[in-house]
Amino acid sequence: MRRLSEFDAELLAVRFRNMLHLPQDAPLNVKEVLEQLGILTVFRPLSDGSYGMSIKTKDGLRFMLVSSNSTIGRQHFTIAHELYHLYFDEKPTPHMCGVDGKSPLEQSADMFASNLLLPRVGLLAMLPESYSEIKQLDIATIVKMEQRFQVSRRALLYRLRRLAIINEEQLQTLLSAPIRDVAMRRGYDTSVYEKGNDGLIIGDYKSLATDIFEKGLISEGHYNELLNSLINA
Repeated sequence: MRRLSEFDAELLAVRFRNMLHLPQDAPLNVKEVLEQLGILTVFRPLSDGSYGMSIKTKDGLRFMLVSSNSTIGRQHFTIAHELYHLYFDEKPTPHMCGVDGKSPLEQSADMFASNLLLPRVGLLAMLPESYSEIKQLDIATIVKMEQRFQVSRRALLYRLRRLAIINEEQLQTLLSAPIRDVAMRRGYDTSVYEKGNDGLIIGDYKSLATDIFEKGLISEGHYNELLNSLINA
């Protein structure tokens, strides 16, 4: 499978927002989306380098597992990434999504997530008037953007780089800039930069876990692990 082009990823994200009846420039409330779509979602600690996984049954039931070891901003990206697997992956198979060995499929899911969470029109609307002259963004604007769209600094900066809003030098400079301290000094809530949601469950956990086990999509050991995570939540 070839990797999505930037245009195709943006087109899918636009269509997905249309399906949800969401504005094309607004932040995405991922928890509301999960509830609206009826996707059973469990937040629990996963091993380092593992961010999440998703399962789709033949009759359309959907399940998502998200690592609570990640920051909230990273969790939002993981959820958007898994939405690609659940709705656009031609042959979805249960597997853990992480940072290593990015296949064209995983790269496509990342590009979709970036476009879904950080819509072009929404970012352009936040550019200061001075940008048209100096072609640079200060740290205050970066913090304002990541706070509005509730994403990680890394996800935002790479999206801005692909849109050519910042150049490579600016990317590297902003990647090394302090995150939490700047946000705190400007009076923002810093939870997006921190871990959270451990034990949170969205949806009817036990019934769907049983359903995907009975359909042979997960092993008995994995099924018991999922149920244990509910008991220990």
